[in-house]
Amino acid sequence: MGFLFRALFFTLFLVSHQTKAQVFNSSYNNALPSASATSTSSSVARKLAGKCNWFRGTWVYDASSKPPYYSSTCPFVDPQFDCLKYGRPDTAFLKYRWQPFSCALPRFNGLYFLEKWRGKKIMFVGDSLSFNQWVSLTCMLHAWVPNSRTSYVKKDGLASVTFQLSRKGN
Repeated sequence: MGFLFRALFFTLFLVSHQTKAQVFNSSYNNALPSASATSTSSSVARKLAGKCNWFRGTWVYDASSKPPYYSSTCPFVDPQFDCLKYGRPDTAFLKYRWQPFSCALPRFNGLYFLEKWRGKKIMFVGDSLSFNQWVSLTCMLHAWVPNSRTSYVKKDGLASVTFQLSRKGN
């Protein structure tokens, strides 16, 4: 009798309690803006700010967005990797952005990034994928401060860049 009572109690306990994921999903679905109410996306982002998971999301096409940088104007892209220069016929791939399911990401701000990391170093360790991420970051920063002085050194598989900014930003 004791075993049956415990099993019944445990089953009722499981049925009556939602998991954190279920609570989050229901609040997320209720907080999503409708297609006609896109102006409330920032309030939705604020509501879900404590629950933002940047790793769960999808790539969305955004025709109105400007690419973070153009490979043809970035001095850190090796010439053979400039797709547009060598005849890629479309530019649609430049209009995609990452959209997490639970929040809105702010647009990258290179000046803010450079100020926050002033005097510090960032190191990318890995293979060609890490190198491509490094090139992308340096190109996004260069797009924000195109007239700043930089020191760029690439030797024996190692690359280094330093942005030399004045205190006013550029």
